Amino acid sequence: MATVIERPGKNGRVSYLIRVSDGYRSDGKRIRHSKTWTPDPAWSEKRIEKELKRQVVLFEETISAGMSQDGSIKFQAFAERFLSEYAERQLKITTVHDYRQRLERIYPAIGHIRLRDLKTGHLNTIYANLQDEGMNLQTGGKLKASSIKTYHEAISAVLSKAVKWGFIPYNPAINAEIPKKEKKEAAYLDEADARRLLSLLHEAPIKYRVAISFDLLSGLRRGELLGLRWRDVDFDTETITVAQSSLYAKGHGLFVDTPKNQTSARVLKLSRSAFIMLGQYKDWQDTQREACGDQWNPTDGRVFTHEDGRPLFPSYLTKWFKDFITRHGFQDVHLHSLRHSYASLMIADGTLLVVVSKRLGHSQVSTTSDIYAHIIKSSDEKAAQVTEKFADILAPPPADTVTVKQIFLKKGKTAGA
Repeated sequence: MATVIERPGKNGRVSYLIRVSDGYRSDGKRIRHSKTWTPDPAWSEKRIEKELKRQVVLFEETISAGMSQDGSIKFQAFAERFLSEYAERQLKITTVHDYRQRLERIYPAIGHIRLRDLKTGHLNTIYANLQDEGMNLQTGGKLKASSIKTYHEAISAVLSKAVKWGFIPYNPAINAEIPKKEKKEAAYLDEADARRLLSLLHEAPIKYRVAISFDLLSGLRRGELLGLRWRDVDFDTETITVAQSSLYAKGHGLFVDTPKNQTSARVLKLSRSAFIMLGQYKDWQDTQREACGDQWNPTDGRVFTHEDGRPLFPSYLTKWFKDFITRHGFQDVHLHSLRHSYASLMIADGTLLVVVSKRLGHSQVSTTSDIYAHIIKSSDEKAAQVTEKFADILAPPPADTVTVKQIFLKKGKTAGA
């Protein structure tokens, strides 16, 4: 029998603690399992009540079936157990949020199937259906192969844990057929467009102008940029320390987390001009702090804020930049393009790929080479022409200039004569 306790939160949001009893221990104490469920704040009371009942039944089924590791537990019940017992405790909030979104969408298709009966064919059908028109909830069109891969990753993570926990002998997702990811070159600004962008930004409000300009000059991810604190900025050594990311997830709001991976936590030496600009921005922020007085929102000493000290929301910065580039006629450019532009400028200037990778915070150099393969190729072709400056010494052109092909053809005729 389950019990439900309503728990009001500090931010006004209500969550529900669901407790299920499952027999007794050898010492006579009752075995209890608990789970917290938080409804979407936009839901009506009727919808919350209906979903709460479903969550209670699902949790009871999870507990009762979970005691028997013979694969009889249904996929949805096990997936919810995976999320509560593993993902929410071990993985990043954004990863859990993405997993939950994907899983909830495919529950109607395979949620009712017991783990032991789930086959690769079931998953192939899901991935095929996701390629149909209308499956993209934002555009009404088809889902990209890269998006379908995220569904596969969520399902595979659940089933991998089912194997590890002894519920099934193998992961049916391993041999599933997912569409090949379409190769798309990273959108970036060349030096001329980057200069034009920086010039046009002088018209923009300083909180956006400096954030966008600094992103281009540092190559930070959006979350890393907005998570930057003044304590992470060293004007003496002209370095910044990437120590946290500012992120947003539905149900959690704005929060800070560790960088994307171990190599993402890094110290970056930046240009003198970047720090001159940052110093001017700090003067503006200090003036704003004095003007706001007690109304200033100190948070954690964030660098990029609104006029009252509130941190910039990731989506706000993205939307502002999208409107800005549209207004000024830039094509196929978005906020993440600034990071790509930073990388492309380094590669074009001959910076070693391992250095570029380290500055971007990639976990592997191969990641960098895959993303910027087209830029690397262009840079390599340019490098091949460096020694052409010695052509006049090595192979002075004859009076009647001929092509390399003609020379070899001439040699071939001579050899066969």
